Amino acid sequence: MTRLYLKVFFTFWLITALIIVATNVLVHWFDLAPDTKLHKASYDKDYAPARRLLFQMVGSAINRNTEELIQDMRAMPGWSTQYFYIVDEQGEDLLDRPVPEGVQALIPELTSIKPYGRHIEGHQKIYGRYLSLNDGRKIKVITVSSTHDDPSEADIMWQLFISNIWPLLLVSILICGVACYFLARHFSRSVATLQKATKQIANGDLSVRVSSHFAGRRDEIASLGRDFDHMTERLEKAMLEQKRLIKDVSHELRSPLARLQVALGIAQQRSNGSVDKELDRIKKAADYLGDVISDILALPVHDNGGWELDDTLDLRALLETLMENYGAEARRKGVTLVLDSELDEALVPTHGNMLVGVFENVLRNALHYTDPATTVRLSLSADTTHKPDDPYYCVRVCDQGPGVPAESLSDIFQPFYRTDEDRNRESGGYGLGLAIAQRSVALHQGTIDAENQPQGGLCVRVCLPAVREG
Repeated sequence: MTRLYLKVFFTFWLITALIIVATNVLVHWFDLAPDTKLHKASYDKDYAPARRLLFQMVGSAINRNTEELIQDMRAMPGWSTQYFYIVDEQGEDLLDRPVPEGVQALIPELTSIKPYGRHIEGHQKIYGRYLSLNDGRKIKVITVSSTHDDPSEADIMWQLFISNIWPLLLVSILICGVACYFLARHFSRSVATLQKATKQIANGDLSVRVSSHFAGRRDEIASLGRDFDHMTERLEKAMLEQKRLIKDVSHELRSPLARLQVALGIAQQRSNGSVDKELDRIKKAADYLGDVISDILALPVHDNGGWELDDTLDLRALLETLMENYGAEARRKGVTLVLDSELDEALVPTHGNMLVGVFENVLRNALHYTDPATTVRLSLSADTTHKPDDPYYCVRVCDQGPGVPAESLSDIFQPFYRTDEDRNRESGGYGLGLAIAQRSVALHQGTIDAENQPQGGLCVRVCLPAVREG
């Protein structure tokens, strides 16, 4: 259960339970009864307990026959029956109890003509009513209560109230608890669905849709879900169109760029040396544009790439090959390449040579930014923190260079992003290599991130799911 679900559930339940309890207590406290004749009677505090007790007894006796009334009286707790008497037309108590003198004095006063009466007997206040049961038998209900200043009189009413009301309160609270449970689950599930979809979009997955979770519903949340899908659909379409546009423009630039490079070569051959410096600058600019266009065309347009991971790659063998290929470049800078791994092999699913480009780019960056005569350390290890039953292999490439500002660690994987220190093209590149690596790793259901080392330098970590056995 989520925190939102628990908050909604307990808040609704607590409020509903308070309303139920408060309503019953107020009705009892202010004696909000529908018996108009009793309410029209003058209010006397000394008679209040006896009158309220009489009201409850009359309400219980109406629409009952004699046998049912006797059964109800015998089912009541013994402490409560001492405060009332129900006598027949002969003045005999229905429970065959002796009738006190004060009650006997009030019995003759209660008739069909004068159905209400009251009497004072010492410190006791006696209230009575004449009524007919549904079997036609005439009875007289008489209640006995102490004076208003007797502390026990309040206890009688509250004991009767609590004794009568607690089963109803308990059932009401349980019923509202069940209703609140389903209500809270209804709202929290909807919010959790939208929250999960929002997180997926924040992680770059624009293919997420939620309207299927609200199928058959016509409320505002279902409408919000449909609007959400419409928004993600438009956003995904816009992003794809943008990527296609960039690729189309890049593709169209290739032909004139190729003609420019051919013309440049001819110009270099015919040059007498007077413009070689300018021609070299033009060649560097043309080569730079060629590299940018090649990398843009290598960016995956679709999130799924339109391909399957139908091949297998051994990460350890790949890292050893890369260390051999880039050994000469490392030696020119005095850099030592070190591989730390206790794994003999680390098989991951892949498609073609996509992962080769990923680790080439990461290693090339490490060699570029690490200080001369330092060490670039590569480490390969198994990782079960993602999912215990679905192991990953993680590769860390750590250099000993200046690192990256902490606020830019996630931005370096965005296309064309460069830190302020690297805006010089001669040293900082054009910011597409890590963006391509990030998308390629995402297509493999993996993750790539970067962190600065405490002693200086940057570590790039790439985690990829291992090949599932069987």
